[in-house]
Amino acid sequence: MGSLQTLAFLAGLGTADPSAAEPPVDLTGVDTVVVTGGGLSVAATTDPGRPLLATLDEAEDCAATLRVEGRVLTVDVREQSSVWPRDCRPELSLNLRPGADLSLRPAAVSATLNGRFGAVAVEAQAAELSLAGQARTLDLSAKALQATLRADDPGQAIRIQADAADLDLGFRRGTPVSWDVDARVSVVDSAIPASAGTPPLVSIKGEFVRARIGYAD
Repeated sequence: MGSLQTLAFLAGLGTADPSAAEPPVDLTGVDTVVVTGGGLSVAATTDPGRPLLATLDEAEDCAATLRVEGRVLTVDVREQSSVWPRDCRPELSLNLRPGADLSLRPAAVSATLNGRFGAVAVEAQAAELSLAGQARTLDLSAKALQATLRADDPGQAIRIQADAADLDLGFRRGTPVSWDVDARVSVVDSAIPASAGTPPLVSIKGEFVRARIGYAD
C-alpha cells in the first residue's frame, strides 16, 4: 500500500460498533501504555477530573487484549479475518495520570492526545497524530505521517522521521524553539529561524517533507 493510500484509509478508523466493547480497565497504577497490532484509533487525555480508565470499542472480526502488568498497560489488536481494515476499526480511549508514557506501535494509527504526557513514541506504517498540550519527548516514525502539534511546552526533544510527512507544528509564542529539516524534497513555512550549530529541539528527517513551524497563538 502506497503512502497516500495508507494515509487515506486512516479516515475510516474510529467507526467501530459501540455494542462491541471490552470492559473498562482501571489505570490508577499505570504510568506506561504500549499499543501493538493492526490498526486503530486512540484518544488519550490526562484529565484529573475524570476516572483513570481505558476503554476499547471494537468492530467484529477484531481480536483485542488489554492487560495490566505492574505499571504497564499493554493493548494488542489483531484481525480475525482476511478482510481489514474495513471490518476491524477499534477505538481506544485512555485517561491517564499526567506524565504517563505512550508507545504506539500498531501497523496504522490515528491518535488524538490532549494533556501532559511523558515520553510519546509512535512507530507505524501510517500515522495520523494530533497533540495538544505537552510531551516530555516526542518520537514519530512512519512511512506516511500527518501530524499536528499545539504545544504549551515543547518538552525536551521532538524527533520525526518519515518517508512522506505533512506537519503543522505550533508552539506558544515566546518559547525558544530550534529546528532542522533534512529531506530529499522539503517545503517549509516557518516563522521561527532554523537552528545553526547546536542540536535542535525539533529534528525532522525524511524523503518528502511539508512542514509549517510557527506559533500557535
